[in-house]
Amino acid sequence: MKELEEIYNKINNLNYLLDRKLQLLGLILDITKSQKNFFDKDENNEINSFINLSVEEKQKLIDELVSIDNMFLTIFESFKGGLNQNKKIFEKELKQLQQKIQQIADTDLKIRLQEEKNKQTLNNVNNINNNINTIDKVKTLKLSKSDLLKKYNDNNNKI
Repeated sequence: MKELEEIYNKINNLNYLLDRKLQLLGLILDITKSQKNFFDKDENNEINSFINLSVEEKQKLIDELVSIDNMFLTIFESFKGGLNQNKKIFEKELKQLQQKIQQIADTDLKIRLQEEKNKQTLNNVNNINNNINTIDKVKTLKLSKSDLLKKYNDNNNKI
């Protein structure tokens, strides 16, 4: 009975981490969309300072995401087969985890698509103003989409 309670608590922790990750990704998406709106206005003299501020804010969120990923993997790896042995008991909770992981992958894709649009917009602005240096400052998430999906798919396969 104690083992089941322990597994349940770990699943709740994983759910919490995924919820927080979804919140952080939502914030990153909002910042990324704000960048696009700002770039579209073409307020050239303010672009560099805005890029620096938004990149700094996004980096803080990305750092927290990396920490969440590490905690998630640590908790997930701590099951040591106990989850597989009790898969049927926690079927509902495992489905919730899988749904959240899919939401995370979807949000991550939205962020990457918006970042690509931002780079194109900024590139157009820079080409007009011959100021190519700022495009390199636009940060993207550290993991590629395929790496992120692979990590979560590997985790799902262990479930």
